[in-house]
Amino acid sequence: MKQLIFNDIYSWSIFSEMRQIDFNGYLWVRPEGNILIDPVPMIDSDLNQFDKLGGAALIVLTNRDHEREAEAFRKRTGAHIVVHEADAAALEAAPDRQITDGEEIVPGLRAIHLRYGKSPGEIALYFPEKRAVLSGDLVVGEPIGSLTLLADEKLENPPKAALELRKILALSFDAILVGDGHSILQDARQLLTECLQRRTDIYVNRINIDEIDWVKRDAPEPYDFEDKDIDPLIGAQLLGYRLIRLQPNNSSFPMHFHHFSEEMFYVMEGACTLKTPRGDLTITTGDFIAFPPGETSAHKLVNTEEAPCTVLAVGMAQPHGVSEYPDSNKVFPYVSRRLFRKDDNVNYWDNEVEE
Repeated sequence: MKQLIFNDIYSWSIFSEMRQIDFNGYLWVRPEGNILIDPVPMIDSDLNQFDKLGGAALIVLTNRDHEREAEAFRKRTGAHIVVHEADAAALEAAPDRQITDGEEIVPGLRAIHLRYGKSPGEIALYFPEKRAVLSGDLVVGEPIGSLTLLADEKLENPPKAALELRKILALSFDAILVGDGHSILQDARQLLTECLQRRTDIYVNRINIDEIDWVKRDAPEPYDFEDKDIDPLIGAQLLGYRLIRLQPNNSSFPMHFHHFSEEMFYVMEGACTLKTPRGDLTITTGDFIAFPPGETSAHKLVNTEEAPCTVLAVGMAQPHGVSEYPDSNKVFPYVSRRLFRKDDNVNYWDNEVEE
């Protein structure tokens, strides 16, 4: 087995003469028990390595056609077989656990049900902390360095299957590990978007707002507002846009400003209070507000009214941007994906010169 970009995920393959492509299996090594995914046959040296790494506690199948060596590995390790409930009855080996869309299989691993795939229970697996997705059959890693979809003749409804991949585009990820072909270890979202843009039976760059569900943010009150994140679903690259719905007593993001990028808000419905260093302002339906780069544009929305307020937010997508939060003295360089207190600043030569 070989390690991928993650030091705890291993992969091995067998070559399909008929398909002229690699079929891949994966092992996620973790202290709480290893996870075996879509296990293809192993050669003896891989089996020895597998045993030394601790075997497996769970065997996760991304679809019924990837049952492969699951029963043999269950007998070898005592691991439980996990599959989506819609594919459970189709397995030769009875599964030990059936899962549903969005279910957390173990901490750090979530199932994404991809309807209209080759089987009714096809899933992708999402590793949020690794910013990685593992696809089953629907997304194929060929030719090297790009992505395609499974052949249309293997799908009951190819356009719907293709658009179902918006559930993956909605996630935060950099890498796609594939069941068939070669994995993509960086810029995977863009390559998946380009794959969908090549199709002539869909137009992935368009979506109706009613096709997007409101999602409540996993944040403490009063910042647990609802939003519809639009740009990742339609292949936007240079702009980000979302709808934000503030219920009464809701607030948007904490007071902040951007050092390099510009934002614009348009109030679509209702009214709320715009809090800024220059004072508070009531904004209402039809108002446009610009937030150019710099601290004078610090802002925060608070709904002090009795009805919801819906705002369209548009901003520049800058992966190397920086946000600052004056109320809490924090700074957020996006490339680090971490926030820092400004009071923690140090001298450039701190800990660099031997005494």
